[in-house]
Formats: sequence, structure tokens, C-alpha cells
Amino acid sequence: NSYPGKKKLILSGFHEAALAAFGVQAHLHPDQKVRVQYTTTSSVMHERLGLK
Repeated sequence: NSYPGKKKLILSGFHEAALAAFGVQAHLHPDQKVRVQYTTTSSVMHERLGLK
């Protein structure tokens, strides 16, 4: 796609990294459910980051 004013972004690279991470998780631990957590709201992530 191309149009006037279009910016070249690396956003698709971040998207592909997330897909790869989910794929690795599914491959290594097919029996476990993936829990999506956000650093702004997850108490588990806060504890792991030393914020609690």
C-alpha cells in the first residue's frame, strides 16, 4: 500500500514478535492457557517488576 503522507513504521515488526512469542508458548507448553497481562493493571506483573 502506498499513499501520500504514508509513514514507514516498524509496527508490523512488533506485531510479528507478539505472534512469535505466542507461538513459542504454545509449542513449549501446549497444555497451558496463555494469560495476557498488562503492566498497568496486572498485580502479578507489578510483583514481578518489584512495584509492590
